Amino acid sequence: MKKGLKIAAITVGVIIILMFLLPFAFQGKIADIVKTEGNKMLNAQFDFKNLNISLFRNFPQASVTLEDFWLKGTGEFANDTLVQAGEVTAAVNLFSLFGDSGYDISKIFIEDTRLHAIVLPDGRANWDIMKPDTTATAEAPVSEEEASSPFKVKLQRFVIKNMNLIYDDQQGKMYADIRDFNAVCAGDLGSDRTTLKLEAETKSLTYKMNGIPFLANANISATMDVDADLANNKYTLKDNTIRLNAIQAGIDGWVALKDPAIDMDLKLNTNDIGFKEILSLIPAIYATEFSSLKTDGTATLTATAKGILQGDTVPAFNIDMQVKNAMFRYPALPAGVDQINISANVQNPGGNIDLTTVNINPFSFRLAGNPFSLTANVKTPISDPDFKAEAKGILNLGMIKQVYPLGDMELNGTIDADMQMSGRLSYIEKEEYERMQASGTIGLTGMKLKMKDMPDVEIKKSLFTFTPKYLQLSETTVNIGKNDITADSRFENYIGYALKGTTLKGNLNIRSNYFNLNDFMAASADEATASETASTDSVATAATGIMEVPRNIDFQMDANLKQVLFDKMSFNNMNGKLVVKDGKVDMKNLSMNTMGGNVVMNGYYSTANVKKPEMKAGFKLSNIGFAQAYKELDMVQKMAPIFENLKGNFSGSINILTDLDATMSPVLNTMQGDGSLSTRDLSLSGVKAIDEIADAVKQPSLKDMKVKDMTLDFTIKDGRVETKPFDIKMGDYTLNLSGSTGLDQTIDYSGKVKLPASVGNISKLMTLDLKIGGSFTSPKVSVDTKSMANQAVEAVADEAISKLGQKLGLDSAATANKDSIKQKVTEKAAEKALDFLKKKLK
Repeated sequence: MKKGLKIAAITVGVIIILMFLLPFAFQGKIADIVKTEGNKMLNAQFDFKNLNISLFRNFPQASVTLEDFWLKGTGEFANDTLVQAGEVTAAVNLFSLFGDSGYDISKIFIEDTRLHAIVLPDGRANWDIMKPDTTATAEAPVSEEEASSPFKVKLQRFVIKNMNLIYDDQQGKMYADIRDFNAVCAGDLGSDRTTLKLEAETKSLTYKMNGIPFLANANISATMDVDADLANNKYTLKDNTIRLNAIQAGIDGWVALKDPAIDMDLKLNTNDIGFKEILSLIPAIYATEFSSLKTDGTATLTATAKGILQGDTVPAFNIDMQVKNAMFRYPALPAGVDQINISANVQNPGGNIDLTTVNINPFSFRLAGNPFSLTANVKTPISDPDFKAEAKGILNLGMIKQVYPLGDMELNGTIDADMQMSGRLSYIEKEEYERMQASGTIGLTGMKLKMKDMPDVEIKKSLFTFTPKYLQLSETTVNIGKNDITADSRFENYIGYALKGTTLKGNLNIRSNYFNLNDFMAASADEATASETASTDSVATAATGIMEVPRNIDFQMDANLKQVLFDKMSFNNMNGKLVVKDGKVDMKNLSMNTMGGNVVMNGYYSTANVKKPEMKAGFKLSNIGFAQAYKELDMVQKMAPIFENLKGNFSGSINILTDLDATMSPVLNTMQGDGSLSTRDLSLSGVKAIDEIADAVKQPSLKDMKVKDMTLDFTIKDGRVETKPFDIKMGDYTLNLSGSTGLDQTIDYSGKVKLPASVGNISKLMTLDLKIGGSFTSPKVSVDTKSMANQAVEAVADEAISKLGQKLGLDSAATANKDSIKQKVTEKAAEKALDFLKKKLK
């Protein structure tokens, strides 16, 4: 007995030891298999940090875990991460690792995942990463067994924990942002038929189509039992509950996958819905004391879908919402909104999506005794939108605080609307304005908005006038804190822009007495920080301060701005023309007073590639202060730090092309350009490189330079400012320099100093060669003393020979062949002269 127990204990101990050791034995093999198979199948960058194997987590199966897994695209998507997961775990049949029939996977667990799905305007998708099968040919077809993947998925459980997903369809103009998605799906996917049990929830879903938000931060959950006929790919919904904010419903019916089509017969079951539940679709109401909200009235919501979904073919569907004689009121507030009536319907008989119709008639309510109503009807929305819309009523913004808890917000003003329009988009495109109806106005009077930690906003009066051809904005002044801007404008194709996102054309006159752009950049940064704090999704989102220029506007703007502040700069009397078109702002003869002088700018700012905005500009400069340029421009501090030590003004021209970063500052190592600067009265002191030169040649007067005329030509390339040879004349001295300064403030210059005759009592100018390296703050100057010694001896020899010729009465022809005599003199004197100069220059 004891012997048996001993043997059993040893056996169990050996098994446990093997369970610890076996994973290490196969870990490298499986890691190689995963990477090899991944790179075989995927046209993408695929990698992970660690691969771990455990025999305990899902015993008797092996758990294979990839840590810090990521998948990046190639080509157009090279900078986009499609998937990034903190952990991906699969339960694998251990014995399948030893065979040739593939690896059985029964469970998958994914945690802390970020997905960013993108469809480009041309239809290319970043998830289309499977490599085509080039092995199968008509002559030699590949058998199913040969073509099958080594991984056999026989899932029984699939778990997703903490997933964030962004879907950006730039072709279909759809955008979805899903935050904190969790799901569990259980069933036997290895069989022909099973019951799938699904539980899923997302804390926040935002969905937009054509820029119009249909859902904002919606909370959604689902619990479903699905009868899955896996052999025929048909899924029948059994017991299920779906919740959208406060709306709780069930779905009856089935979905069948018939590659490439989807067949369906679905019906939304909303027997217990009321008006309060419908109100939960409004984010501001659902997020603010929703549980205490009192409502009354009747409401119904129905939806059905039956038929084929494939490409542009859609199933027959009908979505209908009816609200009658409803009201809502917060108990703590003195008033409510009543006489709410909504009749909204979206339907399609099936087939062509262009057969969809949208009808809202009416959407009406009464606020503080003032009625407001809206009706809208749209047919043939794809081919040629046929529309009719009316809006009429008065909104007293000051009464909103009586019906909705605004907190610290103060809102006042009146919106008065009375407008009608009807027609087809083609009428506008063909400029057949006589066939259109568009008339009426929307006016805003006495509008004031105050919010905590935000500048006050005030609009005294504004009026939009509608005509078939254009929308006219009367002169409107907007005050935002201390900032003011006055505009009057005229917009064409505003209906096409609203219905299909076609280009909005406009002519605007803009005036301002004071406008501080830093106020708005700071607000943008705060919003980006808040967004980044709300989600750490570094893959799907990038919080930036880039101001994207819309691609579907064409504005011609005349600007006259008395004072504009941006970063550390101040611009006065800014005026010129701005053209906003195709994601680009063109600046034409934009003149401004700044940095003590005047600048005229021509160029553009483009976000055609929003991930890589760029600026190209040409500047004409007049009487700009060196010190002010250094103080106000970070670019000058990095690329021309010597400006800090210069006193005076300069003029000239600069042309640059550069990428911009997330703060809209130049990415200096991408900058290219050239220019020419000139100054007539310049003083310089405290430049270490110049001080080093002065010390090297024993001329302290060079440390404080005063230059009358100087021209500097330069180029900007590969992160360095390269200067062509230029002269600095200071009395009897001339300094010639050429070289470059880098972004890291390293310097690399070659120079020559012409010393006057008084130095060394030689009646001939001498040129001293210099090399200047190191950095601007720690320069290293080297002097070519041998060259200087030779020049000194040569000068002395020339002078001695000339005097000897005069004493002997020789003419110039006789003394012309003095090279042989001078050579003998210099050979004897050079060594002593060099020693002398070295001592003098120490």
